[in-house]
Amino acid sequence: MIYSKAKIATVDFGFCQIEGLMLPDSEYALAITQANKFLKFSASPQHAPRSLKRLLGDSFKPPRIATELNPNKAYVITLDEFKKVVRALDKQGNAVASAFIDAALLESVERRFDRAFGIKREEDERNALMELRIKRLLARRQWTDVMQDRHTKLFGAKPTPKQFRDWTVKANLSLFQKTHFQCDRDTMSIEEQMQIENFEFLCCRWSKKYPVDTPDQILDKVLSTF
Repeated sequence: MIYSKAKIATVDFGFCQIEGLMLPDSEYALAITQANKFLKFSASPQHAPRSLKRLLGDSFKPPRIATELNPNKAYVITLDEFKKVVRALDKQGNAVASAFIDAALLESVERRFDRAFGIKREEDERNALMELRIKRLLARRQWTDVMQDRHTKLFGAKPTPKQFRDWTVKANLSLFQKTHFQCDRDTMSIEEQMQIENFEFLCCRWSKKYPVDTPDQILDKVLSTF
């Protein structure tokens, strides 16, 4: 399928800006290279279409289209196809895709609650909140991955939910003198959010520095720096 030229506009997700497209039939789309900028599923932008073909199967045949700003045709995907890409990458463990699903779902439900309670938020505020959620979701996954991988490597099994809970409570008590945040980081202050992100970053960094430490030893060493 070949379209005539598409309109182009910047779409702001808070943590990432991409060039969005409006096709002549008014359907929204984005270039595959822009999808890769968002989700980082290919190390090379030039190989992004090939990576998506492997991900979605041989039946995936993206159209090519020129835009108002660029006469050179680029491979594009519709928003429905983008949704399929995000879900497929999430199943493969792509951290950005997983974090985006969680953050976007929360924002969607939150918008409806805001409307029900008459709360009005500016788009800049929503973008800032989306950026914050994506950053901390990625940091949290990196931290839990470190603890899980180290436990599996040393003890031959993944840590139990209770172990993850105990580690989290220990960190919260040490950093904030409280056991939890009602399982919702949106209840944290900006300073607390920055603190937990620094903590999770250091956990990842120290795990590389001490490759034979147990998860408990990593946790103790990181907490001792605060």
